[in-house]
Amino acid sequence: MLFIVIVIMDILSSAEMDICVPSFPEIQSVFGISSFVVEFVLGINLLAHCIGALVAGNLGDRYGRKPIILSGLALFIFGSLLCALSPSYAGLLIGRFVQGIGISCPTVLTYVIIPDTYDIKTHQKLLGLLNFFTTLAMAVAPIIGSYTTLLFGWRGNFYLLLFLGILCYVLGYFFLPTGVKNNDVSVSLIEYAKVLKNKKAMLYVFTICSFAIGYWTFIATSPLLYVNDLGVKLEHFGWYQGSLAATFALVSLSSEKLFNLFGVKKCFWWGMAFFALALASILLLLLTNSQNPLLITMALAIMSGAVICPVNILDLLRRPIFGPDNQ
Repeated sequence: MLFIVIVIMDILSSAEMDICVPSFPEIQSVFGISSFVVEFVLGINLLAHCIGALVAGNLGDRYGRKPIILSGLALFIFGSLLCALSPSYAGLLIGRFVQGIGISCPTVLTYVIIPDTYDIKTHQKLLGLLNFFTTLAMAVAPIIGSYTTLLFGWRGNFYLLLFLGILCYVLGYFFLPTGVKNNDVSVSLIEYAKVLKNKKAMLYVFTICSFAIGYWTFIATSPLLYVNDLGVKLEHFGWYQGSLAATFALVSLSSEKLFNLFGVKKCFWWGMAFFALALASILLLLLTNSQNPLLITMALAIMSGAVICPVNILDLLRRPIFGPDNQ
């Protein structure tokens, strides 16, 4: 039951950013804001998520996993309610910020509970399953968000997140282990100075961010691009965006087999070759001013799948830099 609870929390953590993206065109229309301003609905959530993640791990070590996860979920529930009931765009942004701070706690700490609870062979298998459900949630979230917006309006997505947040809180209260508390753990951000001074660590972070930034930029702008500019119906938009996450999920599940079959080095360079192909395809679409949503999606799908092998291989190389996962 514990792993099922972790999966449900992980699904919420993965879906909460993407599930409201299809409602961007309606939010823009309702509040009379520009395309640039509406992007803050996603951006402020990601910013808050990053801020919360900086301290969530240390707080979990100091006070126990369960109390911090439940506190984060309580914040997420409150933020979801603020978003759903907000009469103004400013109120919506405040709610999204609170959501981001809150969801960072289960996002960080549910992964830690697995190695805390299970032996190394079991926890590696469970992490693989968890990664599958993460990418599956990312693939399905835009589809659910599209149809929820059609049926209940933009507020419907936040009521859905409110329900999921309450469900996770109740399940966490009854089934999550408290974990070991360690009063000697510091929550000071000064500890990150060691990472910032490590050139290899910063190069690793910069490389991973470089792979991801293009994809996330596209995700943030895609509802306005597809629905407003390319004339894609909202009920179809979720399938376009969901296909990108689905591609990511399928290649992720296959990456270990690809490594064993072709070797790590060949997989790395094949991944980089497809990444270059994706960039060339995107450039060609820009130069020809393409208005075809299918071609645009195909180019981004190639990029989505291409980054898997290089990122996974870099993750293997990360361990000598940052230390073992349990440290």
